Amino acid sequence: MKLWTLVVGGIGTNCYIVSDGETGAAAVVDPGEDADRILKVLGENKLTLQAIFLTHGHFDHILAVPALKKETGAQVVIHEADALCLTDASLSLGPYRHGTQGIAADVRTRDGQGFSSGKLSFTFLHTPGHTRGSSVLVCEDVIFSGDTLFCGDCGRCDLPGGSYAQMLVSLKRLGELKGDYKVYPGHGAPTTLETERKTNTYMREAMDA
Repeated sequence: MKLWTLVVGGIGTNCYIVSDGETGAAAVVDPGEDADRILKVLGENKLTLQAIFLTHGHFDHILAVPALKKETGAQVVIHEADALCLTDASLSLGPYRHGTQGIAADVRTRDGQGFSSGKLSFTFLHTPGHTRGSSVLVCEDVIFSGDTLFCGDCGRCDLPGGSYAQMLVSLKRLGELKGDYKVYPGHGAPTTLETERKTNTYMREAMDA
């Protein structure tokens, strides 16, 4: 796996470009803004964007979707419970920026659904708590955790569609995955699942429940 991290937009969202390093196929996770920068990295590395994976529907994770879709034709994938965020600015919490630039999802995914990009396989795990449709993506030994799990923290639960009780269930599910994973969150520094099991107060609460 080859991975590029771009910090995009005013809130500092981590956008990830992922390639198998062999076929030239690529996926992007959470293109929150700065479509030109994302397209530049794709072009410089001779990558063909096949999939746009969204961990949830908040504006700071989706604003570059229309431009990327227009330029590449890549498939837009988001959990079914957050799909309307792509076309209804009020649901994405960013009407002052999102405006009417939304574009509908090509795939409204469900828990456990798998997708391929080149030789890489991605699996969506539904992890509600931050939003109703919040999900993480698992690929090889990597978890793209969106705004579910951060280094030493978890996503906010006080926004529309959020639930602390659901967040704890989701964190417990992640904590109970077998083995260790590299964790690339929607904001902030990367971490590992084992580190979070040991040190993350919210995950420890979830695991002890």
